[in-house]
Amino acid sequence: MAESDKREQILSAARRLMLRQGLRATSMEAIAAEARVAKPTLYKYFPDKNVVFEAIVAGLMAELHERFIAALGGEGAIVERLGAALAAKYEAIDRLLGESPHADELYDEHEKVRPEVRASEAAIDVMVVDELAKAGVKQPELLARLVLDAAWGIKRKARGPGEVEPAIRLLVERLVGPEVPG
Repeated sequence: MAESDKREQILSAARRLMLRQGLRATSMEAIAAEARVAKPTLYKYFPDKNVVFEAIVAGLMAELHERFIAALGGEGAIVERLGAALAAKYEAIDRLLGESPHADELYDEHEKVRPEVRASEAAIDVMVVDELAKAGVKQPELLARLVLDAAWGIKRKARGPGEVEPAIRLLVERLVGPEVPG
């Protein structure tokens, strides 16, 4: 098995465990058993479970960023593109967390772990401000902050993944739509 395949096998096993039992309850021994690798093999790739979790988050952030950029750069008016981009961002998170009973713990931890998370979020902030400014919005920084924070709140308070996308699209329509010069 190739090195990258073995690494992905370990990350996949760790992801399943963390979703099933939470980050705190997941041990390196359990990850090794779930991945069907010897503990020395696991430690060859990851020195501790925090590094495993960081690798999972890094993969999520790369996918999230890629989907966000693709949707924001797509066709249509700013309202449609921004709504689609934010929906894609939170859809990527839903794909990782699913219906895990530990989703809140994992979501909170992902926000703390790596400078790459903060850097990706900062890059998204800048892209939103830039797109709003290009669309002629008078206070793009303030509107971007309102929309981004409200979208985050929608995701955190959602009762199910099916309600996030329509709520975010409505949010963008109601907050951004009236601010774009006609």
